Amino acid sequence: MGFELERILYETEDFLRRHIRSSTAREAKKRRARRKLEELGRRFRRAALILAGLLAALVAARLAIGGLGFFTWLVALAAVCLFAFQSLFWGGVDRRAGPAGGEAALALPLAELARRAEEGLLDRCDELPGRALPAADRIIARLAELQPCLAELDPGAMLAGDARRLIGRHLPRLVDSYLDLPSGSRAPDSESTRRFIESLDIVGGELDHLIEQTNCERQMSFETQRRFIETRYKEDGGLKGE
Repeated sequence: MGFELERILYETEDFLRRHIRSSTAREAKKRRARRKLEELGRRFRRAALILAGLLAALVAARLAIGGLGFFTWLVALAAVCLFAFQSLFWGGVDRRAGPAGGEAALALPLAELARRAEEGLLDRCDELPGRALPAADRIIARLAELQPCLAELDPGAMLAGDARRLIGRHLPRLVDSYLDLPSGSRAPDSESTRRFIESLDIVGGELDHLIEQTNCERQMSFETQRRFIETRYKEDGGLKGE
């Protein structure tokens, strides 16, 4: 009886955590939807430009040749429309930042890598136990916060290398290796799930540390520039007599 009650409590907790997501998860879903809409808009604009260009070339060719047969014109018009339609699907990318992206994902700019890691983890949250979702949401929030910082980070810096390994390799491998376990080992009350949540907390802590370091570097850059301005124009009196 006690075991059955405990199981029901675990399942209830898992259900509530899964269906009453945090504001972090809701904001991440909004960001993803906004990016998808922006990407869709870019694809349609590109297709419209290609269609307009090809139609203009087709008209110019007809004028240069001195006329095209109706059947030829019809086939050419259909081919132009088909080509423009196919252009909507050019440049499709796998949004997951896990092993499915392979080593190629590690060559991405850091901000893009963090964005893909954010979306990849968000996509896989439905597969995670409810108790792991708070830790996953914390990581998602940190990845979103890191993206503008990583965009300004020197790609050759040691900090950039650490961020690339953590975000592009260690985090997705942790999630994938956990989800590869048998379903029994991924039960909400299992030892594997407990250790997985602890590992997610560690990753979240490392991302916190990464944010502190990037903010520190930005602060140092500001202080350097501020000191230069003071030295150049306040202490030296530059431009005062001009």
